[in-house]
Amino acid sequence: MNKVRQLQRALYLKSKQEVKHKFYSLYDKVWRTDILQEAWRQVKANKGAAGNDGVTIEQIVAAGYEAEMIEELQRALKDRSYKFSSIREVAIPKPKGGKRLLGISTVRDRIIYTAMKIVIEPIFEADFHESSYGYRPKRSATQASLAIRESLYDKAATVVEIDFESYFDSIPHGKLLKLISQKISDGAMLKLIKQSLKIGVNAEGHRIRRKIGVPQGSPISPLFSNIYLNLIDKIWNKMESPWRLYRFADDVLLVCQRDGYKALEKFKEIAKRLDLKINQSKTKVTRLTEGFDFVGYNFIKRKSPTSGKNTIYVSPAKSSEQKIRNSIKYKTSWRSPIKPEEFIQQTNLMVKGWTNYYLHTNASQAFRRLQSFINTRFRRYLHRRRKGRGYGWKHYPNSRLYERGLIYIGSGLLKYVPRPVNGLR
Repeated sequence: MNKVRQLQRALYLKSKQEVKHKFYSLYDKVWRTDILQEAWRQVKANKGAAGNDGVTIEQIVAAGYEAEMIEELQRALKDRSYKFSSIREVAIPKPKGGKRLLGISTVRDRIIYTAMKIVIEPIFEADFHESSYGYRPKRSATQASLAIRESLYDKAATVVEIDFESYFDSIPHGKLLKLISQKISDGAMLKLIKQSLKIGVNAEGHRIRRKIGVPQGSPISPLFSNIYLNLIDKIWNKMESPWRLYRFADDVLLVCQRDGYKALEKFKEIAKRLDLKINQSKTKVTRLTEGFDFVGYNFIKRKSPTSGKNTIYVSPAKSSEQKIRNSIKYKTSWRSPIKPEEFIQQTNLMVKGWTNYYLHTNASQAFRRLQSFINTRFRRYLHRRRKGRGYGWKHYPNSRLYERGLIYIGSGLLKYVPRPVNGLR
C-alpha cells in the first residue's frame, strides 16, 4: 500500500473508531509531494476544460511543466500564499429542461481541491450514512438501485421523489463550515476550505462574490454536498418511522409503506431547518404501480407474466435511453465525417459503458432498442459513404455490420467494468 493510501486508511480508522475525535494536523498533508502528485494524476485522468487563465491540461503536459508546477504549488501552500482563482461559469442544458450552471476552475486550483479532498474525505467518509450512495468511495448507483429494489418488496406502496431547488447554489457556508469544524480543528486547513468556498465566479463578464453555495464541477464540491446532507441522513434515520431514505448526492427518494404525503411534510420540516428549499414542481408522491425514475433507473411494480405475482421491475429510464442515443448521434454526426473504424470504436465504447450500467436490471427490451438504433445508424452511414439510395439493407445486413466489428449487445462479451472514480480505493 503506498503512502497516500496509508494516510487515508489511518485517517478513516481514527475517525471511525473515535467518533468525537478532532483532527489538528492536516494542512501539512495537503502539500506533501506524493499527495500533490496523486491529485495531479486524478485531474489529468478526469480531463476537463481550461479555467479563466486559459491553461489546459494538454498544454501543461506538452510543455513538460508538470514537475515544476507541483513544486510551485507546494511552495505556495507551505508559505500559505496560495490564492484560488475565480471560477469560469458556463450554463449547460438539463435533460428535463432549464439550465445548470457549471463552474470550471483552473487546472492549478483543481489540483489543490483534489489534494484537499484526498486528505479530508476519509475523515468524513467514516461518518457518512449507509443510505447515501453518490460520489463516495466504493459506493455506486448500482448499489443504490439494488437496495431500493429490495426495499420496495418490503410492503412499500408509494415513493416520494424529492428535488431540491438549486441545491449546490444554496448550501449556507456558515452551517457547512460548522459541520466541518466538528471534525477538523486545524486552523490553516479550515482557512483553506473557507477560501475555497468564498472565491468569486466570472459570469457573463462580471465577477460575483459567492456568499452561499458551492460550484458544481469542482472536485471537492460533491464532498461538501455530502457533508451537509449527511445531517439529513442522520436526523431521518434516527426517527422511528416506516419511511426509508435513499440518497445519491442531492437526489433523494423516500420509500413508504403508508402515507407518502406525511413523509414529505416531515422531510420539508428538516430541509427548512437546513435552509434548503424543495422544488415543489418536481417533488411528488408516486404509487409503485405508476413507476418512477431514480439515478437513471426506472422502477415499477406489476404482475409477472409467468408467476402472476406482484414483481418489482428495474430497467433503464427512458431519459437514459434517449441520452445514449443523443451521445451516439453527436459523436457520429454527418457534419463531422469520420472513418468507419472510428465510428465503430467510439460507438462500441459508449454502448459498452451504458449497457454495463444496466446489466443487473430487466434491460433486455432496452438493449434490443439500442441495438436496432446503432445498427440502423451505422448502416445508413456506410450507405451514404457509397452514395447509395434507400436504407442499405441489401448491401449491409446486420451480419455484415457485426463482421466489421460493430458491437453486438447479446454477444456475451459485455461484463461489469469498474467505473473510473475521483478518488482512491
